[in-house]
Amino acid sequence: MLLFSPVTVTLTGVLMLFCLKRLGRYWVSSLILACGVLFYALADIIMFFDEAVTGKFAMGELIATIYLFPNYLFGTSVAVYFLQKLKRTELYQFLVNVFVFTSFGLVAFRHILIYLGSYEILTRSELLRVYLYFSINFFILIMLFNMYCMIAAGGGIKPTNIMILGIFVYIIFDIPYTYLQAIGQDPENDYTNLFYVLCMMLMACGLYFQVKKEYDFKLKGYEYSERTAKRTSIFVTVGILASLVLRCTNHIDRDEFFFIVLPMLVYWLTYSVLHNGALNEQLLKQRDILTGLYNRRYSAVILADSVRQAQDSGRKFAIFYADLNSFKPINDSYGHDMGDRVLKEFGSRMLALPSDYVSFRTGGDEFMIVKNGVESEADLDATAVHLQRLFNTPLNLDTYIFTLSGSIGYALYPDDSKETDNLIRYADAAMYSVKHSANKDDFKRFDKGLVASVEKHKSLENRLKDADPAKDFELRYQPRIDAGTGKTVAVEVLPRLKSEEECTAYELLPIAEEVGLMNRLGKWIIETALDQQKKWRDEDGKNIAVSVNLSPLQLLDKDFLTRLRKITESDGLDPSGILLEISNEAIMGASTAVRQTLWDLNKYGYHLVLNDFGGGNINLSQMQDCGLTAINLSPSLVLGEEDKKVKTLIKAIVSMAMELDIKVCAIGVESREQAEALGKMGITCLQGFYYGKPLSAEDFKNSQYF
Repeated sequence: MLLFSPVTVTLTGVLMLFCLKRLGRYWVSSLILACGVLFYALADIIMFFDEAVTGKFAMGELIATIYLFPNYLFGTSVAVYFLQKLKRTELYQFLVNVFVFTSFGLVAFRHILIYLGSYEILTRSELLRVYLYFSINFFILIMLFNMYCMIAAGGGIKPTNIMILGIFVYIIFDIPYTYLQAIGQDPENDYTNLFYVLCMMLMACGLYFQVKKEYDFKLKGYEYSERTAKRTSIFVTVGILASLVLRCTNHIDRDEFFFIVLPMLVYWLTYSVLHNGALNEQLLKQRDILTGLYNRRYSAVILADSVRQAQDSGRKFAIFYADLNSFKPINDSYGHDMGDRVLKEFGSRMLALPSDYVSFRTGGDEFMIVKNGVESEADLDATAVHLQRLFNTPLNLDTYIFTLSGSIGYALYPDDSKETDNLIRYADAAMYSVKHSANKDDFKRFDKGLVASVEKHKSLENRLKDADPAKDFELRYQPRIDAGTGKTVAVEVLPRLKSEEECTAYELLPIAEEVGLMNRLGKWIIETALDQQKKWRDEDGKNIAVSVNLSPLQLLDKDFLTRLRKITESDGLDPSGILLEISNEAIMGASTAVRQTLWDLNKYGYHLVLNDFGGGNINLSQMQDCGLTAINLSPSLVLGEEDKKVKTLIKAIVSMAMELDIKVCAIGVESREQAEALGKMGITCLQGFYYGKPLSAEDFKNSQYF
């Protein structure tokens, strides 16, 4: 046993150390556990040399002291684990629980000592040492019991329970060992040592299988419900009454009585404070902290009440979904603090609505409003108009005036559905339909035809949330043709999701902005497009300009220009062969920082192109200030080129562009007749399906336009 124990325990400790790498942030508690095992091995090794090699038995006290370290380290390991795993309030409750039951254990242990006849024969120092050792060991046992209960309730895994069992049995065996040592008896025997070794092997096995199987589990937190509050009150009341009975019958003395009652009162007081805190937290969770509106999680409660009211009164209720338009530019240009103030102002407006309205904040700039007591279609339309005005009314904040609007969709109970989940989905679908239409400042009621388009949008949104540009996207190239020579002067770079051919760049890019993918995607598009441009130049001797769509978010990125210049210079590319397309929205909402970026891009030789000219609001003075070199005519004008008024408008645009030395490109050309007519109007270059669909780099290289 003298040789078996140190060898086995040392190997057990080494095995535990090898498991640490794969334990994530919980490696510290496992390291402390392994150190406890290695301390035991150290004591065994010293004992082996002291008894088997030297035969002097001179280091008995040192060995006995070292043997005390493992259980302290095992207890510390469990405590550190709880510190990492539990929330602060749960940790308070856990500590109080452990202290209370430890105090009960100390009273019970005193009576056990009296029963064994040891209480009177132990000296004061020996008694204090026994109490100290016992209280620490019992504290550890209570921690382990709590840990087992929390893991089991949270769906714990068996290997973890094996490790807990190993520590638990070790501590149980350590209590009589400590007691026998305190009263002057020799506790050492081979069977006890064998049990200690087996316990540590159980700890190592539990840890090994935890790592091997990659089990994950959660600790079940404390429940602060009315039921548990009642149960706690009963427990404390019964405990105090039982203590009174024991005191009156002289089974416990006065000190022991207070040693039980005071921890019970502390336990009850702590639980009451934490219970009230949990109720307050639960109440706060019903409300959005910023706006004071209900949050989406609480909508089920409110909607269930609305259903009951509708059924009792025979009236209907409607769910309105609203999304703020032009909120993102405020957030990006004026900062999140200003954005929060805007949301808070809209929250205040919704809180001021009459009592038959209930409002929720469901996302960043999305809101849901429930209107109870709807009696007719006219009432429904009047409500929609009222909410539209709520969002359209300008906000005055400090010296700023912000004019926003809301895209609103709604669904009616029970006409559209009797299921509240469906009503929410339908209202959301109608809102998305408005959001992605030509007139975002509008409202619309749900109809069945919206389902397919909205489901597609949602599907793309879910896919893009976890997308990796390099793995999930590919670039397509569509030729841009000189109207006079018929030769390719540039290619527009268009991203496509792999295996999603039907999704155009104009569908993908707005959703990429919504889900926060745009910066990474935009960076990948630029790098890949310029790398392809370099290949065409170096491998095929073709200097083909590339035209890349920029998001307003990229223009707000202070590192965008630096990265672009670095790639351009390292690849030896000509900036004039890189066309950067920007939207009307980027021009209209251009902040000082964005305007400076546009000027810098122009200064370094990059060509700026305005997209969809004539298809939305434009500010001619800002357009001139941004240093544009070309404009892309809106496809809506190209499609209507046969109309006399549209033809006159196109000629006016071309004339103005020529005066400003700006080239005009027509996008969306679908026939030879269109191409010839637009060329006669002075359009310099043409792009559209007439010249080919967007192609992969390889297919474009093999096409007639390369």
